[in-house]
Amino acid sequence: MIYDGVQVVDCSTGVAGGYCSKLLTDLGADVVKLEPDGGDPLRAGKPELFDYLHTSQRSVVTDDPAPWVRAADIALEAFTPGEFERMGLMAVAPVTVSISPFGRGGPDSTLMLPEEVLQARSGSLSNHGHMDKPPLTIGGGLGEYVAGAFGALGAVTAWRKVLRAGGHETVDVSMFEAMHLTMVTFPTLMARFPGGRLGTFRWVMIPGNEPCRDGNYVGITTVTKQNWLSLLKVIGREDLLDDEELTTMLGRFKRAAEVNELLHAFTMQHTAEEVVELCAAERVPAAVIANGELLPTFEQMRARDAFVRQPGEEWIRPRAPFRFSAVPDRTMTAAPRLGEHSGDAPRSRPAPTAAVSVDEKPLAGIKVLDFTAFWSGPCATAWFVSMGAEVIKVESIQRPDGIRFSAAVRPSKDDRYFEMSGLFHAANLGKKGITLDLGNPEGLALARQLIERCDVVAENFTPRVMDSFGLSYDEVRAIRPDVIYLRLPAFGLTGPWRDRPGFAQTMEQLTGMAWVTGYEHGPPIIPGGFVDPAVGVHTATALVAAVTHRDRTGEGQLVESPMIEVAASMTAEQVIDFSAHGRLVGRRGEGGVYRCEGNGEGEEWVAVDRARDPLPAEERAAWCAPRSPDAAVKELLAEGIPAAAMVPAFATLDDPHLRSRGFFQAIDNPIVGEQEYPGWPVRFGSRAGADWWPGPAPTLGQHTEEVLRTELGVSDDDVVRLRAGGVIGERPAGGG
Repeated sequence: MIYDGVQVVDCSTGVAGGYCSKLLTDLGADVVKLEPDGGDPLRAGKPELFDYLHTSQRSVVTDDPAPWVRAADIALEAFTPGEFERMGLMAVAPVTVSISPFGRGGPDSTLMLPEEVLQARSGSLSNHGHMDKPPLTIGGGLGEYVAGAFGALGAVTAWRKVLRAGGHETVDVSMFEAMHLTMVTFPTLMARFPGGRLGTFRWVMIPGNEPCRDGNYVGITTVTKQNWLSLLKVIGREDLLDDEELTTMLGRFKRAAEVNELLHAFTMQHTAEEVVELCAAERVPAAVIANGELLPTFEQMRARDAFVRQPGEEWIRPRAPFRFSAVPDRTMTAAPRLGEHSGDAPRSRPAPTAAVSVDEKPLAGIKVLDFTAFWSGPCATAWFVSMGAEVIKVESIQRPDGIRFSAAVRPSKDDRYFEMSGLFHAANLGKKGITLDLGNPEGLALARQLIERCDVVAENFTPRVMDSFGLSYDEVRAIRPDVIYLRLPAFGLTGPWRDRPGFAQTMEQLTGMAWVTGYEHGPPIIPGGFVDPAVGVHTATALVAAVTHRDRTGEGQLVESPMIEVAASMTAEQVIDFSAHGRLVGRRGEGGVYRCEGNGEGEEWVAVDRARDPLPAEERAAWCAPRSPDAAVKELLAEGIPAAAMVPAFATLDDPHLRSRGFFQAIDNPIVGEQEYPGWPVRFGSRAGADWWPGPAPTLGQHTEEVLRTELGVSDDDVVRLRAGGVIGERPAGGG
């Protein structure tokens, strides 16, 4: 196991800290959970969820955590900021990970708001649901899980730094920032990039979750223009192939009634499974909307043994969300009984010794060849950029990264529109961008030469794509024996669905995220992209672990991070609940969100913690109605009731707490000018200020000549010839 012998002392309670320690346990760490006399409240409230999060750990009941923290390699805590310091335990262990609602520093650092209320403050609430209904809270507590995942990523990154440079490192995780980064798609950028607009806009994807003849829903995803055109063929509406307006999400939204009618005319003639298979024939991502009952029966999950029996219990749960070729899965043991290991003594921990003198950034010196596209893969490699690695992004003029074409500016308005996607920019800051046509023998040969010079190779296509180029793991390892090869397919490298495409939306439909999100008595609604950055965070964690393994052993390996299995690890409670009790969790509904007095536009809302609110919903709605959101929140907080005003997603750029923490970093770009880009929701004590990104995102092929000349010694004449042959270039083939 990668972190065999690394001791983590978990002083936290609840889901975020528990999920962080679970991921570290999956990677092989020895986790000791310190509990008060009554135990973690999760034991009594959700015992099976507690067991899922704390499988293979030890439980020690103590009112004095100091001896254990002093003995730890990594200490994890989730107290109100300032409390761990008052206990004298901050920066005692080599690595200290702190997870809190707002993070340390800033005006709201000690404000303890729950995840559902934080959705209002983060901008997520304002972007979900229908404009003619209350804004919609995403169900499933996903903010807790993704904050925990960021905690694990910070922990493994800081641990590598400590191993190499010695000293101590603190990792400060803000759930608020994690949710802003994952539950909405860069709203501050989307509003301010060319073609964007400031304004509150809620929408549900079209197509999305469509009703079928058998009473089930089918999720259909058309992220690209080709996806939509292929879907028109599936439903027999080739007459609309030339309708350019309908090829865009905005165009379909404008004509929602028409589009829904033509979609439902097709889906209501078929079962959900029939629609999935018909879509698969045209490579349109589609899936039956699943839940805790259906997901384990999905043939792909069964074929990959994605669910396993909980040790000592009869119910099932997901296995670890990533797989390593050189390191076997941990053999799980039962979750500990309260205080089961209280008789254990803290170990004697030798201080880590710095192996080499290194740059401040933990991944300096690592070189990544990045074939990934869209968001999940680029998010993972973006972490490496911000941690000091050199990342070379590979596209081709024949198939540029598809997310380039999500710009709000259309080709008819600006011929550089493919350089104006806010999502592309945010996910690729500081990378070097090159183009190589891998379908051309010379382009493929150049790619193979670059692989020989890189520590990490990353890709996130269906497996058949890289395999068809002769770039399977065995073939890549033959080029560089100690390579770390990340493969991030939608459904995994094996199984009957291995070669089917899938986007974040598909995973949200399959793993239950959509099932628990939606209006009461209404259809399921997807979170709308959350899975992409959430998968990226998990994947970056696995990659850093693989780098640390190679540091120690010299051994490279294949790292497999299937999107669906990562997503399933965050919706485990649904599967566990059904497996253990036969309970099927329903939609969260719109509860806890109330309209307030506003400016007449009807977009003044406040979110209130339903668990702590003494008033029934009807009475709370009447109480909120005559008050402004700010006044309502002030009164509620004074009464000890967590609450937050709904903030328009685009307006979070001006949030005083985010500003005080330096969450945004201004970067100039020759195409889109200076923009403020979000950083990460993880702060390291050794680094101050907003200095995540070394520079802007690359234009298409911007660094091709530089990389070919300096890395491979390609001559000027060959560069000219390669460009003339379309092997390299700076514009999409066909003019773009």
